[in-house]
Amino acid sequence: MKAIVTIVNRAATPRPASRILLVAVASATLLPAPAALRAQEPSETPAPTEVFVDAVEVNIVNVEVYVTDKDGRRVTGLTKEDFELFEDDRPVGITNFYAVEDGQPTRRPEEVTPPAAEPRSRDEGAVSDPRFATAPVPEDQRLHLIVYFDNLFLRPFNRNKVIRQVRQFLHDHVTPHDRVMLVTFERTMHVRHPFTKDMRAIGSELYELETLSGFAVQAESARRDILQRIDRSRTAFEAIDHVDYHAKSVYNDMSMSIAALKDLVGSLAGLPGRKAILYVCDGIPMTAAQDLFFLLEQKYPDNPFGQLQAARYNGKRLYRELTARANANRVTFYTLEAVGLRSHSSLSAEYEGTGGTQLSEGSRAETDFVRSSNLQESLQVMALDTGGLAAFNTSNFAGALANMASDFQSYYSLGYAPAHSGDGRYHDIRVRVKGKGLKVRHRGGYRDKTSEARVADGTLAALLFGIESNPLAVTVDLAPGRPRDEGHYLVPLVVRIPLGNLALLPQDERYLGRLRVSIAVIDADDGMSPVEQTPIPIIIPAAEIERARSQYYIYEAELVMRRGYQKVAVGVRDEFAGENSFVRKPIRIGS
Repeated sequence: MKAIVTIVNRAATPRPASRILLVAVASATLLPAPAALRAQEPSETPAPTEVFVDAVEVNIVNVEVYVTDKDGRRVTGLTKEDFELFEDDRPVGITNFYAVEDGQPTRRPEEVTPPAAEPRSRDEGAVSDPRFATAPVPEDQRLHLIVYFDNLFLRPFNRNKVIRQVRQFLHDHVTPHDRVMLVTFERTMHVRHPFTKDMRAIGSELYELETLSGFAVQAESARRDILQRIDRSRTAFEAIDHVDYHAKSVYNDMSMSIAALKDLVGSLAGLPGRKAILYVCDGIPMTAAQDLFFLLEQKYPDNPFGQLQAARYNGKRLYRELTARANANRVTFYTLEAVGLRSHSSLSAEYEGTGGTQLSEGSRAETDFVRSSNLQESLQVMALDTGGLAAFNTSNFAGALANMASDFQSYYSLGYAPAHSGDGRYHDIRVRVKGKGLKVRHRGGYRDKTSEARVADGTLAALLFGIESNPLAVTVDLAPGRPRDEGHYLVPLVVRIPLGNLALLPQDERYLGRLRVSIAVIDADDGMSPVEQTPIPIIIPAAEIERARSQYYIYEAELVMRRGYQKVAVGVRDEFAGENSFVRKPIRIGS
């Protein structure tokens, strides 16, 4: 859901001020930008000044590493010297090392820069639990866990079995340092409960989920219908039409599901710390209807084009895009197949109901195996590519969740400072551990985001999750607003930035600064504007610098907003200092 933004910059003065007119509509319906509000530059605005200053920002990349021996047992007690780290196949030095064993940090991080001010959440649901009385956890090591039930690929009976185990898992293993969010997908994504530390609230919502429908039941019925059509077909061309039609429907559902996950992963980019998604389904296809295309070749061996047709519905590219985005944003997938133990007799039972007799029992079993492998391959790719774990073909859900908990409570975090800064490229990561027979698991890479991307990510994190940080001591004020036209209001926004907190560098007879301000809006119906950013040069005469340091840089805007409850997030970046502030303000528009 988008908004239209028009920006008008005005002159900076010895008491620096910048005024913009920002038209933002948090709604699915776009408003045309009035001609009078189109971007312009007033005549009194001075020409932009090029500032040639190198701003050096130390960016630390953290990689969570899980080490096991040849028998799969956790290996603890390692030190920084036991690891070798490579970026794009080049060795890099480990500057930060943090180790956790049984939930207790055993090694404090060796930081190359002072720790930033801790972001804070507006979550008031924290509870104290003496079982987890640990040393303070650095913000970049705290866990954000999303429990995600994909009802598009779930049967209610299977989902509810897992829900009961998940409820116990959260009670036993989530610490007061962690935050948990509950999400479901039913052709659209629903946040059932935002991030919280209150597991009682999550547990209550989990009970509610047991009443939801699961679309896998309808999908299974549609598949049985295609089996009957294949059985009744007289030619390969007749059968392929039925399978192709079904494959298009399955591929559409698969694409929607992956797109929703990509959007969720993208929204998590600005959250600090570790991020994990427990993704629960009955299996999601890597290739839509691959087993039915295989079945066609079994019935019509003289027309072996079924797998060629199936290649049109292969989703490997979609899954790779998803895992690349997850790696870029430090998100790990833990996938759980809720169907439990699969017996390779389902096709035989289904096929007997069609009256079909043309396929041998071996062909039916082989087709059944193709189906289960296809549904599990995607879960394995999502987990392994991001350094997580996949659990399928098991009814021991508690054991699978315990393995995930072991990752949360026993791991190594390796940090390094890349030679590049904000190049926007994706970089591969590889970790090697010294010692025979030891295995390592970790995410496969990350994207070195530009400063613009980091500001956008942080603004979204404040807007969507209430994760705020404010080292620049920025203040944001919103006025009630005045009617603009039917259903819309002009809402004044004022951002005050203390000049004394900014890096102002001398050049000739003046002091120069550089800010980037970002704004985003979301309404009660989740209609969200894009993040709009404005770069702002600051120019202060040297004679005014002492007086200016006790004043504010004022950034003003007007937002066109609909009636109702809204949230506005503002991000401010000091480009020279590499410092960011993110603030969220709620407001109710109209009566």
